[in-house]
Amino acid sequence: MRPVKDILREEYWNIAYRLCGEGDTLLDGNAASFSVLPESKRYWYADPFLFEYCGKTYLFVEMFDNATEKGLVGVSVLGEKGFSVPEVVLEESFHLSYPYVFEENGEIYMMPETMGDGCIQLYKAVDFPYKWQKHSVLADEKGMVDTVICDKWLLASRVTDPAKKETQLQLFDRYTGEPHPVNKSLQSNQISRGAGRLFERNGKLIRPAQNCSGGVYGAGLVFYSVDEISDTSYSETEVFRLEPSRIKLLKGSPAEGVHTYARCGDVEIVDIKKHRFNFRRILWIVAKKI
Repeated sequence: MRPVKDILREEYWNIAYRLCGEGDTLLDGNAASFSVLPESKRYWYADPFLFEYCGKTYLFVEMFDNATEKGLVGVSVLGEKGFSVPEVVLEESFHLSYPYVFEENGEIYMMPETMGDGCIQLYKAVDFPYKWQKHSVLADEKGMVDTVICDKWLLASRVTDPAKKETQLQLFDRYTGEPHPVNKSLQSNQISRGAGRLFERNGKLIRPAQNCSGGVYGAGLVFYSVDEISDTSYSETEVFRLEPSRIKLLKGSPAEGVHTYARCGDVEIVDIKKHRFNFRRILWIVAKKI
C-alpha cells in the first residue's frame, strides 16, 4: 500500500526544450530558459531522445500511463510552434522507457529499456516513426536499464540497490552479448546510471549519467569523458555536473529534478521532475484496487 501523500501529491516528469547555438548549451555554464511540452493528466513524459530524419527532428520519450502505471514509447515532431503532443508508437505487456533510437546501414532501430522482460532488446522500424517490431535480443541480462551504444559495446546500468538508487555500469558486446572483462571491477554507485546518448564535445566523447546522490532520483546530471574503450579496458573521467536549478522554465513552477539530457542540431532538451495534485490518478488507483 503506497503512502497517502504519494497518492495525493503525484511526482511526475515532463520535457523541457530550447533552441541554442554552439557555445550556448547547459554544459557551457550558463542558465538557460526552456519551453515545456503541454502537460497531460493521464501521461507524463521522460527520457527524451532526439533523432533527425528526412529534414525533421523527432523526439522519442517514455510516456508513463497513470491509468496502467506502465511506461510506453511515444514520439513528437518539432514544428514551427514547438514539439507536438507525443503519440504512442510502442507498447508491450511490460514497462518500456529510455527509447534510444539510431540508424545503421539504412535501417532505423530502437533500443528501449526492457528490464521488465529480463533482457536488452532491439526493435526495428517498419513504418518510421509510428510502427516498430521486435528484432533481436542483444544481451540476455536481467536488471539492466538505460542502455546506449558506444562503438561495438552496449553501455548498460545494472540496478544493484533500488532503494538507494545505486547502479553498476556494465559493458556488453552488442553483437554477441558477451560481458566485457572490465565489468567485475566496476563499482556500484549513485552517479553512473545512463542519462542519454553519448555525444562529442570539444574533441571528447561525453557520456551523460544520472546523479542520484543521497538516494534522490533526479538530483542532477553528471557528464563523463570516455577516455578509453577497448576489448580489454574502459575508463572515464567526470568533467561536469548539472543541477536542476540551472534549468529555467518560461512557464510554470521550477524544475525539482533532472535525469536525462539530449542535444541534436540546435535543439537542447532535458526531462524535469515536478509534483502536482492529480485527482484522476487517485480514481485510477482506486479502480485498480477494485
